[in-house]
Amino acid sequence: MRNSTVLVSALLFAATANAAVEASFGETQELLTNEDVKTLHIVDINADNRKDLVWVTNSGSVKYKLKNNDALASLETLPGTRWRLEYDNRSDVKFIDFTAEGGTVTTHDNKIYKISAITMNDLGKLDFCTPLYTGLNRTECAWHYNVTDILPNIIKGVDERLGDTWTAYKLVN
Repeated sequence: MRNSTVLVSALLFAATANAAVEASFGETQELLTNEDVKTLHIVDINADNRKDLVWVTNSGSVKYKLKNNDALASLETLPGTRWRLEYDNRSDVKFIDFTAEGGTVTTHDNKIYKISAITMNDLGKLDFCTPLYTGLNRTECAWHYNVTDILPNIIKGVDERLGDTWTAYKLVN
């Protein structure tokens, strides 16, 4: 009798635990309206670090829909984002992490520089800078990054210290 009581208690506990974590979903929506879909794949086909829809029709055609993200970078949208900065004519890669306080720039060899200032003028031109030396307690502005173009998920600019152009790609947060 004792074993059956323990078994019933365990089953009741498992049922209660499953009910507590049961997923809840919204209304069903059409994903690909009026499309002949044989197979569906969710992959990043344009290297923007966002998953896109790719499907093959019954006739063998391949179609796709890119994930729409029209959000342009601004002072309000930068905090909490991470970017991969690649120089156009150099092999250097840096990672930029923007925060409400400014952020950090990490080099390919794991040196960390504090972003000392982020500014955006009335024309929407974004600039940020870091000190010349590593360390999160430094506040000087010696390494200037001027943004020349802001696109959805991409920022292009010029490294004023090196005179080289760069492209930064927004990474998934």
